[in-house]
Amino acid sequence: MARYLGTWLISSLVLLLMALTISPSHGFLGTEKKIKSAVFLSQKLVMNPGSVSNSYLFDMDFPRGHIGYKGLDAQVVDEAGNPVPLHETYLHHWAVVPYYVRKGFKLSQQDMPRNHGFSKQDPQGNLVVGPSSDYIPVNNAGLCKNVLRHFTGLGSETRKTSTYVPDPYAIEIDNPEERPDGYELKWFLNIHAIDTRGVVDKSGCTECRCDLYNVTIDEYGQEIKPDYRGGLNCCYDKTQCLVRNGFDN
Repeated sequence: MARYLGTWLISSLVLLLMALTISPSHGFLGTEKKIKSAVFLSQKLVMNPGSVSNSYLFDMDFPRGHIGYKGLDAQVVDEAGNPVPLHETYLHHWAVVPYYVRKGFKLSQQDMPRNHGFSKQDPQGNLVVGPSSDYIPVNNAGLCKNVLRHFTGLGSETRKTSTYVPDPYAIEIDNPEERPDGYELKWFLNIHAIDTRGVVDKSGCTECRCDLYNVTIDEYGQEIKPDYRGGLNCCYDKTQCLVRNGFDN
C-alpha cells in the first residue's frame, strides 16, 4: 500500500524506458541486441483525500543524445516501490515531452503559454517555432507535423499497457542534423493525478465534473462557461474534489 502520513498519501510515477543509441552507420535492423532499458522516478506526489496534482517537471533526468526509443511504460508507486491502487490515486494522464532549449536557459512552467508554446510549424523540419527564442518544442515528422506535437503518454490504462514499438522501428529523438545551433534537447514530465479516497463520487471526480470541484474559473483565471459541465478546466493543480461528511481531510 502507499505510505500515509495521517491522511496524506506519498507516491511517485515510475517510468521504464527502452531505447537504443543511433549512429549514422546503422539503422534500426537487428535492434534487439542494442536495446538498453532504464527506470526513472518522478518527484514525490504528496496528496490528501480529494486533492489534485497536475505537476510539471522540467529538465527531467532522461537520456540525452541521438536515440531511438522502443517503449516507455509507467505506473504510480509508493515509496517502497509498490503499485498504488487506481481507486486511491486516479492517474488521469502522464506525458513525457521533448523540447529544445537554448544552452544556459532554465525553462519553467511560467515560460510556457496556454498551448505549451506550440504555435507555428517550421516547414523544413520537426520543430515548432514557439513565442520565445529560448526554447523550441519538438513536433512530429511526416503527415502529422502540422497537427500533433511529439510526446509519449497514457491515462489510467497505463498499468500493464505496452507501448513497445516493434522492429525494425523506433521513435527517433535528437537527430544532430535537426538540432538548432546553440540549443540542447531536454524533457519535461507532466503528471495529472486525483486522490479519490473519501470522495462523494469517484466517477464524478475522475471525470472532473465542475460541480464536485466547486470552481467557476480555470487555472488561468478565466471564467468557466455555464455550459461547461466538466473537464480539465475544473480539475487543475491544487483543486479539491468534494469528500464525504466526517471524512478526515
